[in-house]
Amino acid sequence: MMTEYYASANASDALNKTSTMDAAIKSVNPGTRAAGPAYTVDCYPGSIITCHKALGEVKPGQVLVINGHGDPTGAMFGGLMSLEAVQRGVAGVVVDGAVRDVDDIRELGLPVFARHITPCVGSNRTVGSTGNPIVCGGVMVRTGDLIIADDDGVVVVPEERIDEVLERIAAIVKKEESIAEKVRAGAHIADLAGMSEAIAAAQAAAESRR
Repeated sequence: MMTEYYASANASDALNKTSTMDAAIKSVNPGTRAAGPAYTVDCYPGSIITCHKALGEVKPGQVLVINGHGDPTGAMFGGLMSLEAVQRGVAGVVVDGAVRDVDDIRELGLPVFARHITPCVGSNRTVGSTGNPIVCGGVMVRTGDLIIADDDGVVVVPEERIDEVLERIAAIVKKEESIAEKVRAGAHIADLAGMSEAIAAAQAAAESRR
């Protein structure tokens, strides 16, 4: 699906800031990044059992995207589950809810993104669903959508738009590389972006009011 990694910021720009998850969902393993097709999980709040179900179904290279309904009281993912995820070739885990065993997650090198961290484990009460459309971090996610996640956050690329969005991202990366070269040569970003006139006009208006 992707021949190289693209940053979540570039993906967000390509999608005009749509499909970017709530900023409260952050990496618990800084420096790691994930990119791959989503496998969706819808849990009852505080109930971890559906995540165990998903671990038996997920395919290598997929990203588990878990709707824990933002519940902070019980972890949806922990150290042993992360070990199994690594063994099964999971590309990453996104949880709109809580995780735990952060030291284990970091030691394993698994990219995990979550809204909360708690030492409390979730219960095993009621089995939810897997593979169906969910909302995670305020964004609709379907199995097969492309997930791009890193220290900046998590972006969802709808499956039917993947090729289009990846082309846009590549163009954004090329443009930013060109801008970076000019900045290294002494250029001012505001000049390159056409902001300087607006800045000057605002400054002049402020001076006239004094």
